[in-house]
Amino acid sequence: MTIIAVLFILSAGCLSFYALCVCFAASRKSKNGMVKGPGEKQQLALERLAGIWTNRVSAEEPLAEMPADNGETEKKTEGREKENSVLFQDQELEAFYAKHIRDMTVIPQQARKVIEGILEIMDREGGCPSVVKAHGEAESLLEENAYSLLASVTLSRHTLNTAEEMLRLIDPGPMTPMAVIAALGHDLGKIPGYRKKLYSLGDHPVISVTILEKIPGFSEISNREDIVRAIRDHHRRPVDFFSLKLKEADQEARKKEIAHSISLKNEEIGDPPKAQDGEGQKQTVTVATEAGYAGGNNDDGKKTKPRELDLPWYDGQSILGEITPRINKMDEGRWEAFSMSNGYVYVQVAFLWSVVKKVARQNGDSSVLMGDADADLRRNILYTIVERLKTEQNAVARGLIRNGYFCAPFVLTMRDGTVHPKAWYVPFNLEAFGRLASDLESQKYGKVKEIVEVSPRWEKV
Repeated sequence: MTIIAVLFILSAGCLSFYALCVCFAASRKSKNGMVKGPGEKQQLALERLAGIWTNRVSAEEPLAEMPADNGETEKKTEGREKENSVLFQDQELEAFYAKHIRDMTVIPQQARKVIEGILEIMDREGGCPSVVKAHGEAESLLEENAYSLLASVTLSRHTLNTAEEMLRLIDPGPMTPMAVIAALGHDLGKIPGYRKKLYSLGDHPVISVTILEKIPGFSEISNREDIVRAIRDHHRRPVDFFSLKLKEADQEARKKEIAHSISLKNEEIGDPPKAQDGEGQKQTVTVATEAGYAGGNNDDGKKTKPRELDLPWYDGQSILGEITPRINKMDEGRWEAFSMSNGYVYVQVAFLWSVVKKVARQNGDSSVLMGDADADLRRNILYTIVERLKTEQNAVARGLIRNGYFCAPFVLTMRDGTVHPKAWYVPFNLEAFGRLASDLESQKYGKVKEIVEVSPRWEKV
């Protein structure tokens, strides 16, 4: 009986201790809802588990209880996805964003924010023409038919074309975000609403920079100065790599747009109207001074040498054939090319440029028309043409043009003693035209007959 009594007492004690533990646990649960009772399931937030895995939260610390879901979590997640997904009404803008921006880890959040800001502007305002004919704008120099072709291309379409070309020219990597921002933002200043408010600032590249700087996040971009410089110089003569690439991307986009517009309209572009009296000389001076002086000056005053381009349409014989009938011909008191008994034919730069455009279009490349609005492109095309005429046709008088130039200054003396001290011409060898000097001299009339001497301002080389 004694042993039984002892066992009974021990059992009673254990039961009492268990009861005390249960009461203590219940009391603690009532004070801290985060602690679950025995046998109850507990939902844990993923970040709390992550805290344990990374030792930021001790395993002994209480874990916050996740509130009842009832499908709300899925709804909130879907809402966040919609917020993070930028949807544009313009399908081309949306397609570009989906392809190049949305899931690209190479685009940091700060740059993404700026890109989205530009695309939102284009979504609202990008339906305007991609060219602007206003005082001081390079595109105002385009021939009327070339301007009309490009005016049929919307600003948003040209912007995306330039961005696609820029991404093709720039290797994927750290430069990608700035390349996209520069390409998308380079023509913001063409939007009519902004031009009306900011036109006094200058031409469209300057206005573009002003608009871009107002987009949230742009001022914090680390390489914003490179972007600003490239945009400001894309119609000038840039020297740094990034600016050169933006200019090249813009030109390539324009070439394809002209070709596409022509194919859509299925029409042939005619020759430009002839210049009125006095206009030709003005154009000659413009072309010569901007393109002739060893490439001219950059904004920093340094000389730059023009570069040769790949011109698949080049046809030297056709160029010479277009010049030949205009030698010694007068048009309302003007001449475009004249011969001298010394065996040279002097061709005005503006006339050579018109011939180059005509031959290029006849051979299926109308992108050369962009040279009217881009002095740098025009200069490089003319330099390439003259170099090839030198080497392939032996048509250009080598000794009268310095290396790195495509034309030269000459002094013209008239029969009445009048002297024209600096006239720019491309000097050709007369035999390249298959004509005798005596035949050409006999055809002279009017003012061209009054030229008695042509001497180079530079020493012969």
